Amino acid sequence: MRKLIAILLVIGCIVLLGFSYITWKDKLAAASTKPAEAATLIEEKEEKAETSEPIKQVVTEDQLERLMAELDESVQKVFTDRFEADEKVQLLIVGSEAMDAGDVGYGEELERAIEEAYGGFIEVDAVSFDGTSAEFIEEEIDLSSDYDVVLFEPFTLNNNGLVEIEVEHEHIEAFYGQLQTEVSDAVLLLQPPQPIYGAGYYLTQVNALEEFASLSDIVYINHWSAWPATTDPALQDYLTEEKNPNDTGSQTWANELKGYFIAE
Repeated sequence: MRKLIAILLVIGCIVLLGFSYITWKDKLAAASTKPAEAATLIEEKEEKAETSEPIKQVVTEDQLERLMAELDESVQKVFTDRFEADEKVQLLIVGSEAMDAGDVGYGEELERAIEEAYGGFIEVDAVSFDGTSAEFIEEEIDLSSDYDVVLFEPFTLNNNGLVEIEVEHEHIEAFYGQLQTEVSDAVLLLQPPQPIYGAGYYLTQVNALEEFASLSDIVYINHWSAWPATTDPALQDYLTEEKNPNDTGSQTWANELKGYFIAE
C-alpha cells in the first residue's frame, strides 16, 4: 500500500511539473507579442495623425493679431502657433458655481463672445464645480480635449476657512501639471472669484493668489478693478444675498474678461 501511495505521489509531481512548464511557456509567448501590439497601435495613431485634414482657418492673420492685442505674450504665442499649424485653439473655462450665476453666467457669456469673435478658431468649454480646490483636485478631471489655454478660478472663496492658502497654491500647481502632461505648451490663466462686501480674511486669500501668480509666472486677470471696492456698499448691488453675482455682477465680470480676450 505504501509503495502504491509513493508511486501515485511521484506521478502527481510529474503531472504538476509538466502543467507548470506548459503554463510558463504560454505566458512567455503572450508577453513576447505585446511589443508588436504596442508598435501597431503607435503606427495606427501616427497614420491617423498624418491623414487628418488641416483645419480651414476662419480668421485671417491680420484679424487674429487685432483680436488678441490685449492677451499676454504667452497666450498670444499659443494662439499664433495653433494658427500656423492650421489647428483650432481649445480653451477651457473652469471655476466655482459663481460662473453660472445671474440670468446669463459669465462663463456662458464669455464662451459665446469668444467663439463668435474668433469665428470658430477657438473652441470653448465652460465647466463649473461646487466645492473646494481640495475636492476639485481629487476629481477625475477630463482633459482629453487637450486644452491649450485654461482660464481657472481656483475656488478661493469656497476654500475660505477650509483650505489653507499654501495648500490652495499646491492644488493650482498640481492642476497645471496635469494640463501640461496633456499639452506641453498649455497656458494657465488665473482669476479670483467675485469680490464680496465687507471681506476680511478673504482679501488676504485673494492678495496671496495674485502674488502666487506673479511669483509663478502665471497670467493673472484681475477683474476686481471693474467692481466696486469691498468696502463700498454699492458692491451689494452686484451680488445676491448668497454673495453670488447677480445679473449686474455677472455682466460686469463677463465684460472684463471679454475685454481681455477680444480686443476692440
